Amino acid sequence: MPKGTKILMVDDDKMLIDMYKERLELAGYQVEISRDGEEGLAKVHQVKPDVVLLDIMMPKVNGYEALASIKSDPATKDIPVIILSALMRDVNKAKAVEAGADDYIIKSEAMPVDVIKKVETVLKKYNKPVPSATVLNEKSAPKGPQDVPISQLEEQAKEDNPTPIIEVEPAAVPKVAPMPEPKNNPPPPNPMPQAVPEVTNFVPPASNIPPPAQTNPESEKKASPVVIFLLVLIVILIIASDAFFYIRYLAG
Repeated sequence: MPKGTKILMVDDDKMLIDMYKERLELAGYQVEISRDGEEGLAKVHQVKPDVVLLDIMMPKVNGYEALASIKSDPATKDIPVIILSALMRDVNKAKAVEAGADDYIIKSEAMPVDVIKKVETVLKKYNKPVPSATVLNEKSAPKGPQDVPISQLEEQAKEDNPTPIIEVEPAAVPKVAPMPEPKNNPPPPNPMPQAVPEVTNFVPPASNIPPPAQTNPESEKKASPVVIFLLVLIVILIIASDAFFYIRYLAG
């Protein structure tokens, strides 16, 4: 295996860097990594890699600026650069190729084995050594999570670790009998007004007068005027009370 086959990967996505670094090293490459464009430019001069895998969206210095700096420097302009980005628009690809990129790979559409093939093609184009371990292809290489796109890895992680759904039974609610609807009974018709009988010479009903005490004929003859007055007064009070409540009923 040639010892000089080096790849510099410049990307701020730690998960992606770790995955590709492991897969590229298995393919026989020496991999250097950088977390941002500024650090990547410094390592381009230090490491002098055979290929640079460059992301676009990065802090400090983005991929377009880093690519322009690499291609404008006589010491690094001949280093091939492959853009590995999540940007999918054709205008991004056209801008990168115009600035000097040798290829443009969309992260969500490529597997690590595809990236390795692109790297191998670029190395052959520049007559650079290709590690013998790159003969591993889709048929001979062991399949694993490193051989699927990142988008599929995220979907697979959701399927393997679904969020548990806890069913909570609702508390028992006692049944309450419905209240009967109030019946709209029509008000009783107003009775026809009746004339109030005169108090004088009125004989009260038998039900309203207490039964007279059983007396002998002699005691009836001897009834005092006081008793008669009291009886008449009671009758008058009863009639007045009935008349009062009747008048209030008519007024209401």
